[in-house]
Amino acid sequence: MRRALCATVAGALILPAAALAHVNVLPAFLEGGQQTTLLFTAPNERPPHAVIELSVTVPEGVDLTRLAPPPGWSLTISGTQAVWSGGRTLPRTIGVFRLAATTDDEPTAVDLHASQRYDDGGVVRWTIPFTILPAPNPPKQHLLPALLVGIAGLFVIAGGLAFARLRRRPQQTQPRSG
Repeated sequence: MRRALCATVAGALILPAAALAHVNVLPAFLEGGQQTTLLFTAPNERPPHAVIELSVTVPEGVDLTRLAPPPGWSLTISGTQAVWSGGRTLPRTIGVFRLAATTDDEPTAVDLHASQRYDDGGVVRWTIPFTILPAPNPPKQHLLPALLVGIAGLFVIAGGLAFARLRRRPQQTQPRSG
């Protein structure tokens, strides 16, 4: 019983730390046709080594746009891959990297792939769940056709009233001869 309790407590303490030990992206989605700034957080979980490169690969059909890299880092984009290099994320710190992305792809769930390279040559790879949402569809305004239909409706109403008035006119009666 005591062992189970200790294991539960240890798991509760270790799991939150493990949850932070991977590359994340916010927001975890793109809306079709909208440029979105993606914020990648990459904690260094390998003391005493520093992260010296972060690479993120997106699916085909997602277009990447360069945003200013963190101080000390440089950013190169080649096709579907963005690579930040030249800087250092020290042990027990979190690197924050920004990138803009757009897509016209159909809504779907996809994966982004990230890898962190360390100063000792080690590489840690991550798969990041990601979603492509449908493009927002603002309502289309068809003002000219609506105006024409409204005018036609007024003519129909006016014509109906005129016709009804003509039918209601009292008929003149002829005197009967008798």
